Parts: sequence; structure tokens; C-alpha cells
Amino acid sequence: MIKALANWKGKVSVNGVEYQSIADIPDIKLDNTVVISLIPNVTRQTAKRVDDTTEHIITVKKYMTQPASPTFDFMKKWNSNVPMPMRTMQGVILKETKGMVQMRLHGFAKKTITCVMCGRDLTNPISRAYGIGPICLGKLGISRDIDDVSGITEDLVNMEWTGWIIKSAITSDEIAEEV
Repeated sequence: MIKALANWKGKVSVNGVEYQSIADIPDIKLDNTVVISLIPNVTRQTAKRVDDTTEHIITVKKYMTQPASPTFDFMKKWNSNVPMPMRTMQGVILKETKGMVQMRLHGFAKKTITCVMCGRDLTNPISRAYGIGPICLGKLGISRDIDDVSGITEDLVNMEWTGWIIKSAITSDEIAEEV
């Protein structure tokens, strides 16, 4: 057999016939008609349950707040096509794999000059008090008067989402201060 394949650990297909290993392949004459396919051993990632009650404040890349599309179907496959409602949310890690975390999150009010939902600059001082602009409030279904800071804050805290997040989509992760 070909020396370069001697250390291959997975299955092998030769002209459509599958073998468990390189060693199982009978002697064949190699020419331009022989098709060899290497079949890797793939093990599924298993999610590890996380028993930590630490509250995280995470910010994710914008694509985590978008529904599935023909070019990016993560939300459809992993979150029943329910994207995160806001880019910055607070909550706990439920499960973890090598490349993803499952989190139970809720919204929160945060004094900031950029919107926690879309990332745009906030120009209204009242919007800066809870960290979200009037357009994004409407997208979240919050129809309170923009001056109702305590009502909007309550609505944000009551907004919950549970789902899988790609680790590389997390742009910041802070431990929330205990109140």
C-alpha cells in the first residue's frame, strides 16, 4: 500500500468498497482508475453540564441576533430559529462544548453610549440611561414611553432567552457584580 497512508487511523474506501483500516485493504494495483477515500473517525462533541451560578454579562457579534439564512443556518439547527434578542445580555452557562455554550440569559439596563441590541451610538441621554435606543425598543416589542426608565428597565430584565452561542461569537464576557 502507499507509505503515506500507513499511519491513517480511520476507515478507507477503495473504489467504493469500505475497509475498517489501511491494513484490511487487499493488495491492489494502483493506477489511474483506483479511487481511495479516507473516512475519518468522527466523534460527536458532548455537552458538559455546568453547575456554576456565576452571572456573566456577554456581548456577541451581530450575527447571533439574526435568524437563519441560506448561508448561515446555525440559529435554525441549534436554537429553533430564535436568535438572541440583544447583543449584550446577562445570565448563566448551562452547558458547554469545545466550541459552544448554552446559556440562560435575560436583558438588563446598562448605562452606556452604545445600544446593547444593535451597537449603534445612542444620542438621547434617556436612552443612555438603560442602554437601548427607541428603534430597538420597538423591535423588542417594548412600547413604553422612552422616558419611562424604570418600566423599560423592568421589561428588559424580564426578557429571557435560552440557547446555544458560538464561543467565537462572544466579543466580551464579564462577571456581573452581585447586588
